[in-house]
Amino acid sequence: MALTFEDYVTGEQWTTARLSWCPVCSGPVTSHGTYVRKRPRVAQVARFYCAGCRMTIGLLPDFYASRMPGLLDDMETVVLIAECARSVEAAAEQARPADEVDAVTLTSAIRWVRRRVRTVHRILATAIGLVPERFEGCAPTVTSFRERLGTTRVLVALRELCVQRLHAIAEPLGLLGPPAGGAIAVRRRQQSMGPGPPAPTS
Repeated sequence: MALTFEDYVTGEQWTTARLSWCPVCSGPVTSHGTYVRKRPRVAQVARFYCAGCRMTIGLLPDFYASRMPGLLDDMETVVLIAECARSVEAAAEQARPADEVDAVTLTSAIRWVRRRVRTVHRILATAIGLVPERFEGCAPTVTSFRERLGTTRVLVALRELCVQRLHAIAEPLGLLGPPAGGAIAVRRRQQSMGPGPPAPTS
């Protein structure tokens, strides 16, 4: 059974997370503490350092969105709401109700929904191109992919299905960096090494 966010937080699974080698250069890595994810509530993600690549690597569980806050399941739910709603305004009102504690204006909610719809639909179109034998005839929508895969967790399923191709898939599912900007953009996105982990106590 796939690890859920609740199990991850309750069991503090980041304390036992292990990474044997760098996914980029296959070289050795060392533990480098953790970093914080704040949504949907505060949790930690194990972090490692590769001296060969001179970069840190976050061991992000499959349910988290990459380079965006929150969970893949929550993002998928928003996109499904938009696909079924009569308008993007109606989807925004349902996904970001005005009476919630973190409510925003309708204009902001519409932009928020549109960004997620555009992002997820782009990922689904990429998946069709990467795995045509599995998704031939599939529309790049959550509704279509749910029918094809027989699951209500399309994005999580795709992360596992396309694990060898995540470098070619954009956030929040994969590892693909920004389309332009070169090394400067990459450095801006690279997670800070931060302070080293605390020294072991005797």
